[in-house]
This record gives sequence, C-alpha cells and structure tokens, in this order.
Amino acid sequence: MSKPQHAYQLGVVVEQKVKRYLIQQGLHFITANFRAKCGEIDLIMRDGACWVFVEVKYRTTQSHGAATEMFTEQKRRKVVKTMYVFMAKHALNPHHVAHRVDLIAIDGTRAKWHKGV
Repeated sequence: MSKPQHAYQLGVVVEQKVKRYLIQQGLHFITANFRAKCGEIDLIMRDGACWVFVEVKYRTTQSHGAATEMFTEQKRRKVVKTMYVFMAKHALNPHHVAHRVDLIAIDGTRAKWHKGV
C-alpha cells in the first residue's frame, strides 16, 4: 500500500473511532465526509437541538506540529463555508438553528475535544 493510501485508510479508521466516541457522549450521527466546492466536513452530528460540524485532525507524532495547529484559520473558514452550504441544502436557517464547529485533535494516543472553535 502506498503512503497516501495508508494515510487515507488511517484517516478513515480515526474518523470512525471519533464518530463512535461522540455517539457514546450522547451525540447523534447525521453524516460523514460532506463535500462541497468550498471544502469538506468530516462528521456532522446533533447534540440535542444543536447541529455540530466536526473537524478531525490526527497526527501520529508532533514532529511536524500538533494536531490542533493543523486547524488553521484558512481551514476553519473552509469548514464554516461548507457548514453554511450544508445548512442551505437542508433548509436550516443559521439565524434560527443552533450550530457550532468542533475540533477533535488527536496527537498519537492523546485526544482533545474543542467545542465551538
């Protein structure tokens, strides 16, 4: 398996583990890997009445930076634009529907859930 294929497969496995964890925390799974021209959202969940748009960042080591650092301002803007596309496609008015962007940052075996980034 090539390095990019391995990285992709690892990403899929990590996202599935994060999905299971969030479900255990009481969130409801809506969809994964929602794509639009402006970007992609890894997981879309519901936390009660609040829509949660989850970005998952995983680093096996911190030799090239921590997972949190990979969620740059540019990446955050892309996620927000993509979130608004999803909301428009599903007739969810962002002025009337509770929503937030969460980051799950995983460094090796240590994970941190950042709500409302």
